[in-house]
Amino acid sequence: MRLTELKPSFLRYEDGGRMRIVESIGEAQGIMFLCPKCYTANGGAAGTHSVICWSRSRGVPDSASPRPGRWKIEGTGFGDITLNADPPGTARSVLLIGGCAWHGFVTHGEAV
Repeated sequence: MRLTELKPSFLRYEDGGRMRIVESIGEAQGIMFLCPKCYTANGGAAGTHSVICWSRSRGVPDSASPRPGRWKIEGTGFGDITLNADPPGTARSVLLIGGCAWHGFVTHGEAV
């Protein structure tokens, strides 16, 4: 499923655990998008929760929620974004613990 279908947003992590939406990948320290598994099951956005992926290499502390995963954000925008392991050698996949337990990858703008 194309990431652009999942209403993605770029995020910045702020003090106190807050986050804010930013316009560009250059400003971003994370990404948020609708869960592909629940989006499909619900037939759209209604009732679908979001997935948040933070980047350690872009300055998000390991204590920031959600955790424990961290990804290196690569690409120029939502159309070609890839989430790689951060640091290398750790899991590249996104695994939600609890809830729907979606387990997938974001590669070249696709969430699978």
